[in-house]
Amino acid sequence: MGAIDWGIVALYAAILVGIGVYASRKQGNTDEYFRGGRTIPWWAIGISIMATSFSAASLLGGPGQGYSHGLLWLQMQLGDLLGYGLVIAIFLPFFIRLNITTAYEYLERRFDAKTRSLGSLCFLMFVVARLGALLYAASLVVAEVTGLTVSQAIILVGVVSVVYTVFGGITAVVWTDVLQFFMIFIGILAGIWAASTGVDGGFGALWETASAAGKFQAVDMSWDPANIRTLPTALIAYGILAFAVAGTNQQSVQRYVSCPDVASGRKAALLGWFTGFVGVSVTLLLGILLFAFYSINAGSLPEGVTGDKILPYFIVNENVPVGAAGLLVAAVFAAAMSSIDSALHALSTCITVDFYRRYSKPEKSEAHYLRFSQILIVVWGALGILSAFYVASTGQDLLPFLVKYSTLSLGPLLGIFLMGVLLPRANGNGAFYGGIAAGLVLAIGGQFDLLPFPGIWRSAFSAPLTVIFGMVISLLTNPPAKHSVMGLTLWGDKSEAG
Repeated sequence: MGAIDWGIVALYAAILVGIGVYASRKQGNTDEYFRGGRTIPWWAIGISIMATSFSAASLLGGPGQGYSHGLLWLQMQLGDLLGYGLVIAIFLPFFIRLNITTAYEYLERRFDAKTRSLGSLCFLMFVVARLGALLYAASLVVAEVTGLTVSQAIILVGVVSVVYTVFGGITAVVWTDVLQFFMIFIGILAGIWAASTGVDGGFGALWETASAAGKFQAVDMSWDPANIRTLPTALIAYGILAFAVAGTNQQSVQRYVSCPDVASGRKAALLGWFTGFVGVSVTLLLGILLFAFYSINAGSLPEGVTGDKILPYFIVNENVPVGAAGLLVAAVFAAAMSSIDSALHALSTCITVDFYRRYSKPEKSEAHYLRFSQILIVVWGALGILSAFYVASTGQDLLPFLVKYSTLSLGPLLGIFLMGVLLPRANGNGAFYGGIAAGLVLAIGGQFDLLPFPGIWRSAFSAPLTVIFGMVISLLTNPPAKHSVMGLTLWGDKSEAG
């Protein structure tokens, strides 16, 4: 990292903060802060949807997957396409037409307040656990490629993320996500350029070496439920998890409801998938080219440097052209912050709208709620930094926990939303207790190793299990009131409950 490289990183950080400060001039009420006044262009929201899910782990994991397994990880994008397609067809029209701020407001209109609180709480617990892991993982990478200590990297990434998020609200988050997407893309291209200039024959030699090693195989049709890099698992198991994430996660839903109409929301969701497809493709390509680079330069890669460690090692140890290292480090910052800012803002939105505003009496002013939500971002940012410090001190690995917890919470939550939209006879007690029952089955079964399927399949199991439990309870109790069904299910306008 030379002076030019550090200058690129510093300029990028300054632009982020500048966007936040500029956007803060337009924040007069909570609607502008949470939804941007529904005036943000759909294409910017679409790019933001992708950037939100593209963390620092994605930027490292993509090249790691490409290095080890070629293009097989690209099959996951077909599962994502299935998930987004189901969201567009089933959930998105309700979210936008009902003019809601959080996804869980729909659950109160369709069921009751306790189901809304349960849904929001599931999301909050998931994001709180994820926030510390996101910040820690990002800081590890930043520390490795910049020479900072992990503690310094945690503070740097955390503080910059909090500053522009608290000032600018969703407008700043979306527009910085757009910048971050292009920064990630430029950084990856810089990596490809650096690898190509490091071998005789350039890009063509890298391509031929990778092709000869079979790295461009993109589809595996075998049936192996434990292997996510096979088409059936990517389509079914991951597709349902993607449906849950894209359809019930406030970080995604907040983007849809910031669109002015349903058509814009659909275009934004599809663009989000497409930009995700492009992003994953180029990260896999970078990993494939790094495999070819170290195949040609045999013996230059130490034993044990594989997977996620490949890209940081390449940046630090190879003769990367001036400016390319800075672009790659800025890309790591971008990937980290595009997930952290979204998590912070979604946490603030849900606590303010689903709990504080919902249950506070009497109603406060718009300025009060706006200040409260901004304070929450600072508080959660500080807690995220402390959480990252704790993880750094213990060295524990949170990734297996996060994978298990995401399926534990989002699977039942998907089942609750499916009952609401598809089954007019489902009532509040069924949705609430059905979701809790399915979550307990997953928790107990996972704890005692009683579940006969791999973790990636748990959403595909728990969502229908929630529906079954919920409908049994609903049929044994009173039918929902007519106002809880009309206009709130796919066919609620044509049929009466009970």
